[in-house]
Amino acid sequence: MFIIILGGFLWRTAEGDWYYEDSMAWITASLILAWLTWFFVSRYWRARSLRRRPRRVNHRLLKRVARSKRELSSQYLRPAFSGNIHAVGIGMLGGDYCIQVFISDANQELWPGAGVAALPNSYRGVPVLPIEMPVAAFLSAEISNNYPQGIRDAQEVIVGGISGANTNLTDESGTIGYFCTRKSKLPRRKEIHMLSNSHVFADLRKTKVDDTDLIMQPSPGEPASNRPIGSLVDFSPLRFDDDINSPNHIDAAIAKLWAPQQHQPLIPLIGSVKGYVETKDVEIGEAVRKFGRTTGYTEGQLFSICLDIWIRYDRTGQKAFFRDQFLIDPALPQFTKFVSGGDSGSLLVDAEQHAIGLIFAGMSELPQSIGPQTAAETDPATGKPMRIESYGVANPISEVLDRLKIELLV
Repeated sequence: MFIIILGGFLWRTAEGDWYYEDSMAWITASLILAWLTWFFVSRYWRARSLRRRPRRVNHRLLKRVARSKRELSSQYLRPAFSGNIHAVGIGMLGGDYCIQVFISDANQELWPGAGVAALPNSYRGVPVLPIEMPVAAFLSAEISNNYPQGIRDAQEVIVGGISGANTNLTDESGTIGYFCTRKSKLPRRKEIHMLSNSHVFADLRKTKVDDTDLIMQPSPGEPASNRPIGSLVDFSPLRFDDDINSPNHIDAAIAKLWAPQQHQPLIPLIGSVKGYVETKDVEIGEAVRKFGRTTGYTEGQLFSICLDIWIRYDRTGQKAFFRDQFLIDPALPQFTKFVSGGDSGSLLVDAEQHAIGLIFAGMSELPQSIGPQTAAETDPATGKPMRIESYGVANPISEVLDRLKIELLV
């Protein structure tokens, strides 16, 4: 590019003297300016076209509630404070925002020495709602074949929502979520990559990618014969410690799909992704869906946003703290579970096929009860908090795209 620009400004005579031509300089500069304008404007409009149109979200009020939630989260979720409270998020109560405090067991004291003490009814003017909910876990460790809807066999054409995982994860399974390309500052040929979780595409016992990090389809834990279809390129390392001041934000990884392998950018029973939703424009209560390796197609509602939560990793027995996540409960009575083990990596989409999040955790054990799970202040019969079961937890997709510097394939 520099040589082309220089050539437009100067030329050399036979005697070896350099000459400058005013008109040539202006023409060259105009062409360069036009190209740069087209390049940046086209990138802007493309990025804008991929985002779902903003909806009527009161961003100013939500920011105020989020600050209050962060203060409660810093108190209730610090490791030394409570073994019963494991998540704090923002939900809706009677049409208004509320702070949700999730507890494992409503029959136990909230923290050591609390006795019968309860949570405050409000904090800085925001209602506080206690909700009983089992602790969340990463969803790749459990191999369950109790759900016939998932796709666990080898596929000639790779699509989103099928079984796939790192070859080093013996006896485990996960989901290939969807396809993406890596962002670049200059135009270049886009290579197709697969998107899933770090704990699905990477071996978290290692800190760097090496030649053994191949992606198998189906996953190594499947009884069906598998084969490598790609190689790990990048992943978000996860922190397993007690420092809530250095939280995890995403559990995401990308792997290059090898060129001979056929693919089709779609998700079974959902179709192709049309774009994505920015985190600030996600609405509490909106309908969402996903297709995963185990449970296949399920529907749910966005129950909580800005969720700070501890996640259990059964493979190592450790816990990881995540900040500002999404919580999804199943759309009862049609779907009694939203996720199960092996669904990690599934892409969460809205009713219009815009990506909202990347599933990475949830309640993997069987629910204790099947019935209405709508969160009210208390159960009128017992006076105890209502219970949420069979839920999923997802990274905001815009956070995944920004941190991995990728774009979804649309």
